[in-house]
Amino acid sequence: MEAFINSAAQLTPWQWRQVLAARRLVASVTKEGTGEEAVESAASIQSAIRSSDGRMSETMARAGEALFDTLAKKSEEKQVAAWQAMSALVTRQHLPALKFAAHYAPFATLIPASGSDVLDPVTRRFLVALAALPAVDCEGLARRWRLEPAVSRALLHAVARNRHVKSEEAVAMAALTVLPVHLSGDSGWAAVRTAVHGGRVLACLADLSKEQVTELWAPLEATIPFASLQGEAQVTAGTRVRTAVTSAIKTIKPSRSSVGAPVPPPARAQVPYGPNSAEVATFIKAVAELTPIQWLRVLDRRKLVASVTREGSAEPAGLVRSILAAITGTRELDMFERCRAFAAVERAGHAVETHDGMSPDPLTEMYGPFARSFPIVRLDSGGFARQLASLSESDWKQVAAAAPVANEGAVAPLVNAGTALIEFFGGCTDDEAVAAWHAVSALVRRHQLTAIKFAASYAPFASAVPVSNPRALGAMVSRYVTAVGRLGASQCAVLAQPWQVDDDVANALSKAIADGSARQAEEAAAQAAVVTVPMRLAGSGGWAAVKTAAFGGRVIASRSRLTAEQLEALWKPIQAAIPLASLGAPAKPRR
Repeated sequence: MEAFINSAAQLTPWQWRQVLAARRLVASVTKEGTGEEAVESAASIQSAIRSSDGRMSETMARAGEALFDTLAKKSEEKQVAAWQAMSALVTRQHLPALKFAAHYAPFATLIPASGSDVLDPVTRRFLVALAALPAVDCEGLARRWRLEPAVSRALLHAVARNRHVKSEEAVAMAALTVLPVHLSGDSGWAAVRTAVHGGRVLACLADLSKEQVTELWAPLEATIPFASLQGEAQVTAGTRVRTAVTSAIKTIKPSRSSVGAPVPPPARAQVPYGPNSAEVATFIKAVAELTPIQWLRVLDRRKLVASVTREGSAEPAGLVRSILAAITGTRELDMFERCRAFAAVERAGHAVETHDGMSPDPLTEMYGPFARSFPIVRLDSGGFARQLASLSESDWKQVAAAAPVANEGAVAPLVNAGTALIEFFGGCTDDEAVAAWHAVSALVRRHQLTAIKFAASYAPFASAVPVSNPRALGAMVSRYVTAVGRLGASQCAVLAQPWQVDDDVANALSKAIADGSARQAEEAAAQAAVVTVPMRLAGSGGWAAVKTAAFGGRVIASRSRLTAEQLEALWKPIQAAIPLASLGAPAKPRR
């Protein structure tokens, strides 16, 4: 679907004229409406996509949003033609070949459907013969014909065993493109059906006897003799088989030196940064290339986020430097020891930050691995980081041995990410180090954090190193995220008001998001909110508005799984700030 939408968006005006001309040819035999009817159907299609009554599957609705958003500047006829072709692609496995071809044939030449190029030689000859038919011979295909019940049942059984073969689809699309040039109306439709019957027979030749093929081909024999499709098929096939076998033997025959040698197992893909390894690797590469201007924006955004989250000191510079000192000092140790040392430093660093307000027992337990080296009473977070930087490899081994067991699967990706950024951290300021560490650790643990928690940590870098694309989530989600980014002071005040939804509606939303399908939309909305809202409203009111905006992203992404009443009830906290109707596609004025 995505490939079709991208390809349709790149069609030139001349190619669109070819598509519409082919669609009119198809309509001349299928009798499907065009013109003014298409304008009405375009409006009804977009209305069905935006509705939440469950008539349209979520996959179809998302694809439709993306398609109409991409083709927003195209005419109604082009939009409807593309929608019919894309919906046929979505339901291809459940449509008869002729039904699929009737919707997709206008695009078949410019955007070939998958499998249409994998045809046997006999079917290719039939397509060539079909394209060369004069008008007189096309009339021969339009004559009425009938099969005996026994041979008809044999064909149906053969078709059931060859559902994967796309010959019938390819013939149907060719027939709908070629035959309407000579015949239209009922006679053209009859000729198309006869040609499609021929494609069905050719797709099942291996499961039909010679007598059955002769009887099944009788309606086409006078126009396209079956013998003309064979030609030198036997000789050609034998030659092809011998050539293919000889080539395969040369390719797979091992050399004598390799005979008996053990075959190494395939190497497993490396994921050093956990399940989200690709995005973490992209961030590590990009953060080192940020310009000074980009860093100013990152730090300004971090201050904005901190003004509503009040988490500016959750991991201060001293604690982050302590963690980085542990990652640097344990580079020569194995991963098991590194993870234990990392966890020990993290626990001890928090103890150093809050030791004045902690009771002695928890403090001793958290700081235990470092108690012999340097007493906690003499340290602050900066001094703790400097003491860690002076530890030798043997000292780190002792720390790892004294530390409690750590979850290597959870800690190792953080250690690897920190190791990859050691050179960067060595040359940056404390503010830059804290911002980068918060962002990379949130990326590593992205699927373990709530959407709003991830957004609060990563939002400062969201524009410099984006990890989500709202446009890929559908037009309505994209419009909502844009609206959140443009919130005014009065709208933020509305979102900050306390609200509550009924248990039944809340349960319906929980079921709708149980598979995680709304996660990316909620993240995108939260990232936009934590940067925009603080410019209008700070403190606890700003945080309440951010949470409401993130909740809106969750609801709008789940709209296709909710009834109209449920959607209206869930949207009440946001309605006064961002009306639900404003997220629909804008009406296109008539020319």
